[in-house]
Amino acid sequence: MAQVVHSSCCVCGNSDSRALSDVELESSTRVVLCGSHALMYRRSGARPRSESELRALLRDRRGRRDRRHDGDELGAALTAAFSNDRRGTDRRRV
Repeated sequence: MAQVVHSSCCVCGNSDSRALSDVELESSTRVVLCGSHALMYRRSGARPRSESELRALLRDRRGRRDRRHDGDELGAALTAAFSNDRRGTDRRRV
């Protein structure tokens, strides 16, 4: 059984020991993850074999394209509800 010992999350580098946990990969290698990445790992259902596969699985997703303009009905309704142009001049109260 191969052991890997780190004092920080192998994905983001978080070193706060209160937030760290270890997980076992498919290859029986144990790696350290912060709470956020451990949660993402458990929810993914994937079983990466190495740290590099794990990092690729959990990489920073903030770089993805902006999806706000793809037809989000709820977003459009909220924007309309809170914009200053909610009423036309013909619907303003006097």
